[in-house]
Amino acid sequence: MNRKRTLIVGLCGLNLLLLAGLILSSYELPAAQAQGRGRPGDYIMATCQIHDNYEALVVINNQISGLFVWVPRQSGKVIKVIPTGSRNLQMDFRR
Repeated sequence: MNRKRTLIVGLCGLNLLLLAGLILSSYELPAAQAQGRGRPGDYIMATCQIHDNYEALVVINNQISGLFVWVPRQSGKVIKVIPTGSRNLQMDFRR
């Protein structure tokens, strides 16, 4: 009687394990809804670290598909943020 009970409990556990595997394998993560293009004035701004103590401001203009990098420069006591480079994202991602 004890061996039969152990076998039933083991089979029930195996079924639960298989059911959990089936549920986990059929679950799909929700799709990411990215921001669309085409609205005038849309841009994304973020900072990024270039060197250890040196950061830059990155601006992505969605309307013209451009990426612009701005870095701080100190002239005397005034710190100015000046543009240093840009990329055409449409041409870069076409490759």
